[in-house]
Amino acid sequence: MLFPALSRIIIGPFLEERARWLLWLPVFMGFGIAFYFALPFEPVLWPALAATAAALLAALALRNSFLLPLLVALLVAALGFTVVKLEADAFRQPMLREILSARMIKGRVTGITHLPKGYRLMLSGVRIADYPAEKTPLRMRVKFTHSTKLPRPGAWIDAKAILYPLSGPIEPGAFNFRRYAYFQGYGATGFALGYWHYAKGPPPSFWERVGIFFEKIRLHIARTFREYDESRETAVAVALVTGDQAGIGKGTLAAMRISGISHILSVSGLHIAMVAGIVFFTLRALMALWPWLALHAPIKKIAAGAAIAVAVFYTLICGAPVPAVRSMLMAGIVLLAVMVDRRAASMRLVALAAFFCLLFAPASLLDVSFQLSFAAVAALIAAYERREHDVLARFRSAGLAAKTGLYVAGSALTSLVASAATAPFILYYFQQVNWYGVITNLIAVPLSTFIIMPAGVLAVLATPFGLEEGPLYVMRGGITLMLESAEWVALLPGSVTYHPAAGFCFLLASGFGLLWLCIWQKRWRFLGLVPLAVGTLGFLFTPRPDVLIADDAVTVAVRAQDGNRIVRAKSMDEFDVDIWRARDGMQGVDAPAALNWFDIAEKGGQGALSCEGNDCIYALAGKRIAFPMTWAGLQAACREADIIVGAAPDEACPGKTIINKKTAEEKGSFAISADGSSVDITAARPNGLRRPWE
Repeated sequence: MLFPALSRIIIGPFLEERARWLLWLPVFMGFGIAFYFALPFEPVLWPALAATAAALLAALALRNSFLLPLLVALLVAALGFTVVKLEADAFRQPMLREILSARMIKGRVTGITHLPKGYRLMLSGVRIADYPAEKTPLRMRVKFTHSTKLPRPGAWIDAKAILYPLSGPIEPGAFNFRRYAYFQGYGATGFALGYWHYAKGPPPSFWERVGIFFEKIRLHIARTFREYDESRETAVAVALVTGDQAGIGKGTLAAMRISGISHILSVSGLHIAMVAGIVFFTLRALMALWPWLALHAPIKKIAAGAAIAVAVFYTLICGAPVPAVRSMLMAGIVLLAVMVDRRAASMRLVALAAFFCLLFAPASLLDVSFQLSFAAVAALIAAYERREHDVLARFRSAGLAAKTGLYVAGSALTSLVASAATAPFILYYFQQVNWYGVITNLIAVPLSTFIIMPAGVLAVLATPFGLEEGPLYVMRGGITLMLESAEWVALLPGSVTYHPAAGFCFLLASGFGLLWLCIWQKRWRFLGLVPLAVGTLGFLFTPRPDVLIADDAVTVAVRAQDGNRIVRAKSMDEFDVDIWRARDGMQGVDAPAALNWFDIAEKGGQGALSCEGNDCIYALAGKRIAFPMTWAGLQAACREADIIVGAAPDEACPGKTIINKKTAEEKGSFAISADGSSVDITAARPNGLRRPWE
């Protein structure tokens, strides 16, 4: 009795929707990529190549078998594992593991980023004075605040700087900036102590010259825009055109994020589509003015080819972020379909763009921008694809008032769908929910579509001729209205709520549920609501760790009676402290300030934390966690505590669990949670330094 019901609910619809099977290919590729990152060790390449080849041969041999869909899924998953392993090997370089004070460094300038104070340079071919070459990262980012003069892209410079290793996860399960930087191609960061000076070095390679060429264009556009003023509107304009958001103030970014329009800052679908559309329609209209050319040449196809070239060029100018690449691929496929007299299917466009993004940049699967971009686009297409023709027909036949109403309703629905699709990702990565994003998007999206971006495209096209002032003035005016609306919405009561961070498994459940809803079209698609609900409940009810320990084993935080944190740190404004509080849901102006450890210690402790001087012990689930800061405190901890956190040698307290600087350097940050009558200790790197980015 069970099998017929199972067949009716799952197997039947699965076979009926065989036309949608191809849409799962990037999903299975993502599974292969995710499996690589989930491994506790660095795998070798040949088993991945062998598995890919075996799956390919099996799929070819059994191409007429009912096993073919399963074999293709295994093939694509193995391919995903293989390409991400190849990418990891291609980016392999030494990662700085220690702080280097006041060292002379030398490198070629390959990237320049403006900051609210100073600028940041990306240096390649780096050499560090009195430091082994085999331990020196090939590329690093260095911040300059003393000099206002920018070096030439491609030039060699030297300077004195303090160099820092890149930080790993602030706590187990948090964002791994060290891994992100590894796949961005740099292995250290630094702060210059003075001015830079030009130096001598070998000429750049061909690909370095290509990158420097686009960096010069990007820098020229940004410099031209900033010559008019240094306002926040100009900083946003630079971000919209070049993708460089570093010059935007924290207040402006916060207002846009709280009001739900921070997506507009990303060089994404709107920007690429706008550039390609303007080129396509303008060039086609100009060629149509010449009757002979219009009658004897395929002007529509010529315009489509030119629009593809310009879209690719603009994507490279913007630094090729993942959303822009996705949009460029989708726009390119649509225009290519125009050139070959075919119609591109929308959801297949998304799947194809995702497949190629993962094929050529597989590590982008872990990027927030990749996940947000594809979640929003897939949800929007799934919401409209079955009613696209009816909606367009109704819009074309409606009067002006009805068209206006349909546009407003469509914009509101679009904002709702995109906000709902991206909400699990925003909640997971930023621990917040924006409730009034629909209001802001109803104002900001039309401004961006009809005023800001067209003016921005015209300003870029006019820059080589020195005629950018007029379009830039219009663009800044539209940005002013957009920012004022964002600030108004951000100040509304209840515009944003903050929530504690949840585990990755709940994001995975939500993401799978969203994919199920978007890819399938039959009624069984609503089965995706089950994992979506599980993921949502996980976000709401996941407990936070009781004790947090940074990767220096010095900065620590324990839970107070009221749920706040008692923090021991050099400064209460430390980056680690800010991230911990954000992941606790303690954001916003109404959030209580963290409690200072030393103030609590002076009073002898609070709640589960008891102190003698600065030596404290935290009671958790019948266990005692000691944080000694003196020799006497360490001796007492060895007698009384079960876990010791601090500058204690491994052999100081036999039989005790010790988390010291050596342990933290090897295993990263730690989290300790109550687990019934025991405690659970989790490390960010439980297997130690076994991956190339670690």
